Amino acid sequence: MKTLSVAELETLLEGAQTIEEDGLGLKVARLQGGDFLKLYRRKRLLSSALWSPPARRFARNAEQLQQLGIAAPAIEELLLIPGRRLNGVRYRPLPGETLRNRWRDLTDEAREAEVQRFGTFLGRLHQLGVYFRSLHLGNVLRLPEGDFGLIDLSDMKIENRPLASWKRRRNFQHILRYQEDIAWLTRQHRQAWIRGYAQSCGNTAAIQFARNLQRIHPLTAPAS
Repeated sequence: MKTLSVAELETLLEGAQTIEEDGLGLKVARLQGGDFLKLYRRKRLLSSALWSPPARRFARNAEQLQQLGIAAPAIEELLLIPGRRLNGVRYRPLPGETLRNRWRDLTDEAREAEVQRFGTFLGRLHQLGVYFRSLHLGNVLRLPEGDFGLIDLSDMKIENRPLASWKRRRNFQHILRYQEDIAWLTRQHRQAWIRGYAQSCGNTAAIQFARNLQRIHPLTAPAS
């Protein structure tokens, strides 16, 4: 990791556009040259971030995804800013639009087709052993050529075998955290999502997927 002083960080951020921030400060910025800088704050003096910085996990996951044929940001450099207890990753962003933003403007028919393709993509991730705890429609991009890509990658593990059924179930719960996403995926286009998943994982996995959806978000409320 490249170490920066606070002054060098401020120089790097001159003219940058703030993309995301919280009460403690900047989280994501678009730099003047077009690269993105994502910063992670170490909240405690003794923390796992000391030996496994989130920025390094982000970079490792991006490289592994690319090796698997999944689009991910291209890493430029990893940064350590001791004076601010920050570590960061500078990367070239993927072109495209998040599925959440994109689906708001699609017709029902067009969204139905894309939900099915998202199901196929999700099944592919699970078959490749990708367990992405931050997976939701705001972290999946639809790329200009029509494929999908992933962003915000630090909270991810990639195994060397397909995901176990319990991890798949947990991942469905991760995806279904936002009301807008829930409406599209579990009510309006539920069967399309299941059909797409079957294309990657087969009918047995898709049947289990449908059962898990029914447990998490039943189509009809149980009788009282």
